[in-house]
Amino acid sequence: MDEQMGTGNEYKKAKTMAIIAVILIVLAFSCLIVPALTQYYDDFNTVLMPIILVGFFGGNIAALILIGNAYPVLLASDCMKMDERYERQELTQILLPTRDLLAQIFLDNKFKYVKEGYYRRKKFSFLKDSVCYYVRMTEDIEAENALRREIERLDQVGKKDKNLCMLLFVYMDEVGEREKKDIKELGKGTIVMESVINPKISLSVLVIAVDRRTDQGYYMEIGRHGRLTLYSYGCKMLRKLHLTCQMLDSA
Repeated sequence: MDEQMGTGNEYKKAKTMAIIAVILIVLAFSCLIVPALTQYYDDFNTVLMPIILVGFFGGNIAALILIGNAYPVLLASDCMKMDERYERQELTQILLPTRDLLAQIFLDNKFKYVKEGYYRRKKFSFLKDSVCYYVRMTEDIEAENALRREIERLDQVGKKDKNLCMLLFVYMDEVGEREKKDIKELGKGTIVMESVINPKISLSVLVIAVDRRTDQGYYMEIGRHGRLTLYSYGCKMLRKLHLTCQMLDSA
């Protein structure tokens, strides 16, 4: 309780500092604008110049100091809030076809199989110029190990591409509660990183744990706030895949 109260007080203090910083910036720029619009324009060079310079630079420097002190606290608070939001959210489930059929579906959707073992497709996007999708199907007993391994490989394979969005299907003998928890943590971490810490990140990986026995996939769906993130593009691709699978089942 005391820790939460302390964190809350720090957030309020940081928020107040940010508000004061904005006010100082406005006042600083007013030092340049107001004199030019007043009757004292003729005395600008002799009387007002020192006052204007002190007000402009002094106000902006003070604002930068306040923002520098407040930003880490505000950033940490936003990260915690988003983490808590997704902690309450259940994983999304998707029934997948067999592994061979899944690969064929990607090929039918204009993905190309490259020698490094990925299915790749570059697609135009109004918001990001283009998004380069990579799909990888692998096996591991832990999703985190698979993610770490594939990021290292993708850094080499896709280093010339921009805006990489990877769908990583990790096939497991069983997806139990521990595996689901791991997927949630990986999903939360990626969403927080891209939505709050670094919105301009160039690589995002959506991890899907697949139960080999049932072909049931589990992943973390992003909310509406993340429409512009690369992670959201991966979620859209998965939803499109799900619709394709449903059409095949009903055919």
